[in-house]
Amino acid sequence: MRIKTGSSCVSLLLAGAFVTAGHAAQDPAQATPVAAANHTTRLILLGTAAGPIPRALRSQPANLLIVDGRPYLIDAGNGVARQLVMAGFEPADVRYIFITHHHIDHNADLGALISFDWAEDYQRNAASAPPVQIYGPPSTTFLVQAALDYLSVAERIFSAGMPIFPAKGRFQAHDIDHDGLVYTDDRVRVTATENTHFHKPSSSPTYGKDRSYSYRFDTPDRSVVFTGDTGPSEAVTKLAEGADVLVTEIEDIETMMKTFTGKMTKPQADAFRAHLELEHLTPEAVGKMAAAAHVKSVVLTHFTPDEDVPTDASSFTKGIRKYYDGPVIAGRDLFEY
Repeated sequence: MRIKTGSSCVSLLLAGAFVTAGHAAQDPAQATPVAAANHTTRLILLGTAAGPIPRALRSQPANLLIVDGRPYLIDAGNGVARQLVMAGFEPADVRYIFITHHHIDHNADLGALISFDWAEDYQRNAASAPPVQIYGPPSTTFLVQAALDYLSVAERIFSAGMPIFPAKGRFQAHDIDHDGLVYTDDRVRVTATENTHFHKPSSSPTYGKDRSYSYRFDTPDRSVVFTGDTGPSEAVTKLAEGADVLVTEIEDIETMMKTFTGKMTKPQADAFRAHLELEHLTPEAVGKMAAAAHVKSVVLTHFTPDEDVPTDASSFTKGIRKYYDGPVIAGRDLFEY
């Protein structure tokens, strides 16, 4: 499923999810790395379910941005390797990975992806392939090393029966500890902004230890922002200024409260509502952010709650339309934009 971008209006009926249209946004984004002529940027939603509960027909959060043929992976939820193959890629094709935050619905298959990449490089006889670069909040380095420790058992067993090259040195982790430019190459500039998903009081014992980031990818012909999980955030709104595409999480608070608070005490239910309001985005919050940032289009993912086969996305889109009149697309797994 593909949508051609570039016109000021878009209208589409996609797999039961209504896509509404409006006028394109205003000012251009920040400077892109090179001129836009003869370049292509593709976005594939690999997994669109909120987690960490596995779903029958939706995978956990993951997105693939392909810039002039080079894939960049944003998040690695459960099922990401299979979704990559379904989208026409192999795990070893992905040499650049960005994790928004370390909740397990966003990083659970990072270790599996590392293992499959190592195995595929061996099958390709790609001993000289450049290391896979993995970026994420603090503890990314720890998690990558833990994944390599896990892989070392299989590596030992394989090496007893066949010549292999070691996994050590083939994966380089980078802990992001600041806002601003975190990665650049000849095809993308990646800017990170800490968001409000980990909304903890300063008295919390883990205050400041764990961080959640939103990322902006500026490519030669497009600018794409991934909110990851966040609550309302002026910093994320600023990051998204003028972006061509805002890929954002979305939640329906009232349905969540009805679904999950039946056996909770009132203090537990109150804390749960506060978490939903402060650390996630309602349709109204998405609409306000998209309008304030003058983004050209919105793509919804990480649906909360998620039904395996939703036929009506209006509970998510109608709140956005109160504030934002640009294209709003309710994403599905393997949807390409």
